[in-house]
Amino acid sequence: MAGRPPGDSADGRLRLLDACWALLLENEPGERLTIAAVCDRAKCTPPTLYHHFGDLANLELAASARAFGQWAQDIKAEISKVKDPRERLHRHGRAYLEWAYEHPDAYMVLFARAGKLGPDGHGPKFPDLLETLAAIHDRDQDDPGLFAMGFAFWSAVHGLACLGIASPLPEETLVSTLEYFEASLIEFGPPEAQDWASDMIAKQKAAAEAEEPRQRRSRPRF
Repeated sequence: MAGRPPGDSADGRLRLLDACWALLLENEPGERLTIAAVCDRAKCTPPTLYHHFGDLANLELAASARAFGQWAQDIKAEISKVKDPRERLHRHGRAYLEWAYEHPDAYMVLFARAGKLGPDGHGPKFPDLLETLAAIHDRDQDDPGLFAMGFAFWSAVHGLACLGIASPLPEETLVSTLEYFEASLIEFGPPEAQDWASDMIAKQKAAAEAEEPRQRRSRPRF
């Protein structure tokens, strides 16, 4: 039986995740990570990285997935305080923007750099938003029309987040724009079933079923 690679330890995987995420935050857009830089920061050897992740690309995806999971937990903690679904929809938008403006570097790594949200065609996941919209419109969360609505809201708030990071926006602008989005979603309801939404839902479900059991997790530093 092959032994563990030199320099490996019970914390080797976590050190690599922490090092990779720290470098992703520090690097300029378009600047690529190197195995040497990650291993130097993690104080381990390349065989340790290959042992845990196979290659650097998989490590980057794992570090981003961990950070995305923490982002989702932070947002859920905020919206769970609001019981009324219409008020909760507004809190979704506000919590999303507040997180983006408090952690601009982390936000841009997760949502504005290629390849960090997963394979092509899977799109972002927003189950809590779908739950809120389903409660408002009395629809099933797997309804493709509801998914298309959630995607539209997510895309609009993402645009506001990126604009606000690039150049701070007045509070009045944020609030009135969010309220306009929310009123439109509530008034017009879900669109007719969209084939692209059905396809994205199927890909996300298949990916979730194929996920490996979760390793011990730590909170990334934003």
